[in-house]
This record gives sequence, structure tokens and C-alpha cells, in this order.
Amino acid sequence: MKKSTKLVSAVVVLAVLGGTYVGLNTYVSKEEKTESSSEEESKTEVFSVKTDDIKSLEFIVDKKETTFEKKDDSWVKKDETAFPVNQTTLDSAASAIEKVEADRVLKKVDDLTEYGLDSPSNTVTVDTSDGTTKFNIGDENTSTNQYYISKDDDDSTVYVVAADTVTPFMKSLYDYAQGEDFPTIDSSTVKKVQVSEDKDSYVLEENSDGATWDVSSDGSSDKETADTTAAGNVTSGLGNFAYDQFVNYNAEDLSQYGLDKPYATITVDYQEEVKDDSSGSTDSSEKDSTASESDSESVDSTDDKASAENSSTDSSDSTDASDDSSSSEDTKTTTVDKQLVIYVGDEASDGSRYVTVDNKHIYTMSADTLSAVIDKAPSDLWSLIVNYLSVKNLDQLQVTYGGATNTVNVSRETSKDDDGNDKETTTYQLDGKEIESTTFTTFYNKLINMAGQKRLTDAYTPATDPEMTAVFTDSDKNQTTVTFYTYDTNYYAAVVGNKVFLVNKMTVKEMFNAYETLINGESKTEATATPTAEAEK
Repeated sequence: MKKSTKLVSAVVVLAVLGGTYVGLNTYVSKEEKTESSSEEESKTEVFSVKTDDIKSLEFIVDKKETTFEKKDDSWVKKDETAFPVNQTTLDSAASAIEKVEADRVLKKVDDLTEYGLDSPSNTVTVDTSDGTTKFNIGDENTSTNQYYISKDDDDSTVYVVAADTVTPFMKSLYDYAQGEDFPTIDSSTVKKVQVSEDKDSYVLEENSDGATWDVSSDGSSDKETADTTAAGNVTSGLGNFAYDQFVNYNAEDLSQYGLDKPYATITVDYQEEVKDDSSGSTDSSEKDSTASESDSESVDSTDDKASAENSSTDSSDSTDASDDSSSSEDTKTTTVDKQLVIYVGDEASDGSRYVTVDNKHIYTMSADTLSAVIDKAPSDLWSLIVNYLSVKNLDQLQVTYGGATNTVNVSRETSKDDDGNDKETTTYQLDGKEIESTTFTTFYNKLINMAGQKRLTDAYTPATDPEMTAVFTDSDKNQTTVTFYTYDTNYYAAVVGNKVFLVNKMTVKEMFNAYETLINGESKTEATATPTAEAEK
């Protein structure tokens, strides 16, 4: 009986305690909700100021007290007036404290260490004509994206403010600097790119046709045909060059950036359209010559920017002039040759590299951006087209395959059509017998458009006899020989002079098949079928 009474009593006690807990928990929750709701509805003003009244802002930048003051409505760095202050950034900082409001106020705080205010991360002093206001910035509450601050005249009250109130004062020095844009390079106007570096160097130069490129080692006169896509990647990469971070506006010691002995030097020859402001009496050829001579030297970013600004201004003026009925002549432009030299230095802490175009202004540029141009060997830009001779320039093709040699001669006749216009008729003869043009061009296109997967740079000694040898003779009687050898299970080696291309085996076999069709299927000769090549067994 006593045991039962004790058990009942225990249950009652547990019930009471449980109810008490639930009630207390509910009360606390309600209080928290009430407090939160109250905080959302009202904020406490810490201080306010008119931005136009601010005479100076002093705060810690890179662990150093720094003062920006207003001079003739512009911000200047007090101890370094030549520093290129970003006016927008400082205006934003001033606007952030125009009205400082606290989401919460903690009064009678005894221990400032809990809020990082015993040793503030920053102290902001706002100087106005009415006096000086100073507040301290403590720790960040990362869960709420808020900061703790205190006013210098009251260290017992802590204010909880939004992050955007204080973050404008938490930057590095050059975040407050006005940098320049990288000089604009239109990739379509690039004529030559020279990259000099210890590891890999190359010269990429556009041909007179404006469509193809040659590539050579830096300092070498031996040129190779460049891959059009690879060349385009380089020029478009230059067009995408852009600065990341502004580092130094007046570098005196280039060695700290590795720019005294650059990691790489990029020299770009390009063209630019500029407004011709010369009078109509001046000879145009003389103007072009003068412009080319003055602009062909290396230009710095300041000059390019000024030129761009002037060009923009001139363009605007031109528009206004065109609207003016009194305008008597159209604006003319002149194409000038320009050159830009980009120096690439050491890696920065974030993996980017230091760069400069004038050895004065230092910026960083991402490694990915630079990789489109630097760290490339000439072989990376080589064309992988085995041989290219347009059928329009072909005079004769001699092919040795399967133990037999056959010759295709090309003849062209010009006649008049019904309208009296010249018409060219092309015929193909295989060993003296006319053949269908479609059959020949099908094979020929497979032969001349064959692209390798890669080029061998080491010496190559074939282990077997060639499976096919093709000798091209162009209309000027120049000859080019292409020889195909079995290389391994995946590739054929196509040899043109001292160039060795590794071509996908199936691609070569398709070309062999097209040649067999030419010889055995469409030819009007009486020759017997050509033996199947060893590669086809």
C-alpha cells in the first residue's frame, strides 16, 4: 500500500513539474517573440549627420589610421594628396553613416570583451562643422549579419547595427583607390603578338590575307602555319584582359612585384580607329604616317585611357554637331597602328599575377585570364592540318598506294557563257583518262582536310614502308609530298617535310577507301583493281 501511495505521489510530482516546464517554456517563447516583434517595429537612432556637412572621415585602413578629407567637394587622402581616391567609394562610406540606427541596444554593459569592444577592430571618427563623432566597431555576429558598436563618449552602451553600416570602413587601402581600366584591344584588329618568357616564347603574326596566321619561336625566322582556332583564342584572350585588383599607383620598387625581371612580357601590335581632327587641307597620307609614328611606341594605360576618353568626348561632340544644322562636314576617322607592352610579374597571394603596362601603376590579373596568352610553346599553336592545297591551285597529283602509282592531271578551259561572261571548266584525267569530278573531289577533300590529333616534336624514323605517298604539284609547279605510315593501333603518321602529324587511323582509312573508289570504281581506265592496302587487312 505504501509503495502504491509513493508511486502515485511521484506521478503527481512529475506532472506538476512537466506542466511547470511547459508553462515556463511557453512564457519564454512568448517573451522572445514579443521582444523580437518590438525590435522589428522600432529602431534606436545612434547618431545622424548630413553627408554634405562631413569634413573628414578617419578610420583604420590596413592597421593604420587614415584620414580622407573633403577638398573642393572632392575626397583626398590627407597625408597623400596624389593618391587616386575613388570618389564613389568614399561617398558610399559617408552615406552609410548618414543615419546610424541600432536594431538592439544593450545598456549597462560591464564587460566589453564579449562584444570585441575592449579592443575595437576599427574606430571611425566623423568630423563636421558642428563637431566630432567617434564610434568603435567590435565583433560581427555572423549568425545575424550584424555588428556591435559603441560611441566613444559612452562605453557602457552597446549598439547592434546592420553590417552595411560598418563594412564600408573595413576595406584595404586600394579598395578606396580609383583604378584604370585595362587598355581596350579589339581582338579583330590584332596583327602581331609576341610573348617572351624564360619557359616558352613565341611570335604570332597575321598574314597579309587577314585570315591566316604564322607562328615561330621568339627570335627565330622559321615560321609555321598557325592553327586558326588557336590563334583566335590568343587574340580573343587579349580582348578579354582586365585588371582584378589595384595594387600601387606609383610603384618605385618593381622588384617587390617581380616586375624588375618580368615572368613574361607580352607585346601586342594592333590597330585603332581614331577621329581625324586635321583640317581638310592636310594630306591624308601625311596624317596616317604621323599617327603611325607617334602611336607605334609602347603606350601606358593612362595614355590609352585619356585617348579613349577623348575619343568618347569627340564622338559625343560629333553627334551634337551632326544635330546642328550649321555643321558643314562629316567626322572622319583614321586607322592608326598601336603597340601595347604588358609586363607580367610574380604571383600574388590569391594566385593571380602582378601586371603593369607603364611600370608605374601595378594591378593584379587572374591566372586564368593570362593563360590564354602566356605559358604556351609555339607547338601549342601549330596548325594540325596535314596539307592544304586548294583544288583550284592543283595542277597534278601523283599517288603511290598498294604498290601502284597513279597520276591525276588537272586542266582548265575558259569559255563564254550565254551572257558573254567568262566560264571556267575543270576536267580531271587519271593516267590520261577522264574521270568523274565528284569522285575525285570526294577523295581530294578527305586528303587535304585531314587534321592531326597532335604533332611529334621528336625525330621520327618510320618502322615500315609508307602505305601511301601523295605528291602535289601546284599551278606554279611547286611540289609538296605527304607520306602515310602506320604508327600504332590508334594513329597513322602523316609526314610532310620535317613535320610529323599523328592522324586518327579511321580518318586515314576513310581516305584510303575514297582513293580505291576513285581508282577502281569511277575511272575510265582499263587498269585492274588496285590491291588492298596492308592496313585494310
